[in-house]
Amino acid sequence: MPYMMIEWEWEEAFDKFGFGDGDSWNGTHIVANEINDLGYVTDCDTWGIHNYMIMDVRKGQESVYTNPDAQIGYDSPREYLPDDIINHLDKMFTED
Repeated sequence: MPYMMIEWEWEEAFDKFGFGDGDSWNGTHIVANEINDLGYVTDCDTWGIHNYMIMDVRKGQESVYTNPDAQIGYDSPREYLPDDIINHLDKMFTED
């Protein structure tokens, strides 16, 4: 039986050009679900005709992004996500 292997990184769920710039398989919902399971709320949307991605992560009504100068969609989410989210996503999606 034919199959296709997809290699991806969780950071792509925050990247305007992640997952083949939105033209291929998209795992944003998988990353968002992991963050939601930690008690956060993710706001996901499309960026024009580009990628479906995580635009914001909130705890209650407040964004948890730690770097107000970060350019969402362009900068690495490691530059603005809280450590507990980064550590959890690394644990869930990074091979040893």
